[in-house]
Formats: sequence, C-alpha cells, structure tokens
Amino acid sequence: MTCDEVLARLASSRAAFDEKLASVPREALTLPLPGSTHSVKDIVFHVSAYDDLVVLRLIASRGGVTTEFDRDREGYEVFNERVWGEAAVIEPDDALARAAEVFAALLHEVGRLSDGELETPSGATAALDPAWLAGQAPWELIAIDCYDHYPMHYAALDAAKDL
Repeated sequence: MTCDEVLARLASSRAAFDEKLASVPREALTLPLPGSTHSVKDIVFHVSAYDDLVVLRLIASRGGVTTEFDRDREGYEVFNERVWGEAAVIEPDDALARAAEVFAALLHEVGRLSDGELETPSGATAALDPAWLAGQAPWELIAIDCYDHYPMHYAALDAAKDL
C-alpha cells in the first residue's frame, strides 16, 4: 500500500466518522448510547487515543526509539479500559479538539513516510515495536488502529442522532 493510498483511506474513513459525528445533537454528546455506558464524547476520545498511539509510535521510531505501550504489551482490552476511564472525565469540547489535533498529526506523520517504510519496517519505521507490528506491515497496523477502526463506531454515532 502506498503512502498516498493510506492517506486517502484515512481521510475517507475519518470524513465518514466526522460526518456522522456532526449529525449528533450537541446535547447528546455526553449521553450514554443505547446498550452502552459510553457516550459519543467517549467514543471520540477512544478513537483519538488509538490515532495518538500511532502518532507517538511513528515519532519515536523516526528518532530510533521503540515504544512499549500497554496496548502492545498487555493487549487492547487493558488499553481500552484505561482510555474509557480517561474519557469519562474529559469535557466534550476538549475531546473534540484533541481528536482534530491528533488526526492532523496522524496525517502529517503518515505523510512523511515512504511507500517502503509503510510496507516493511525500515528507515523511519525501523524501530516500531515488534509487539505492535506482530509480523504485519506498518500500513496494516495503521489500517487496524485507524481507518478500519473508525467504522466500528459508525453505528453508535448513527444511534446517537436520536438520543
């Protein structure tokens, strides 16, 4: 997968997420979603936490540093539990602003990568944590944690329109 293709998929998937988010009434951002204890604001924070991990991994790897995040060492369940707890106390405006800032940083950092660095850990991606990669190409993990992750929350955002 080329850098341009990854960037296009990030932009497309996130545009759909943001469109659904924009249709949620402001007063519904903090209400629990049907069948859940989480709100739209919590989902936005959760999604941006995954984006942020990718950004932090890419920045560290470019500097030759391998990260050791709980998401990669203890599993996504542990990471999610921690992030949901953090999301519960953040204000909606802060969650929305953070999500926009982190996504811009994600586009910037991914845009700095060559096609080769996305295909195999090399150059700026050489120091990516093998525990995160689990034998996959860097672009595949960006897909899993970002542009394939956003659609997992589309139905919840759709449901929030009617809260």
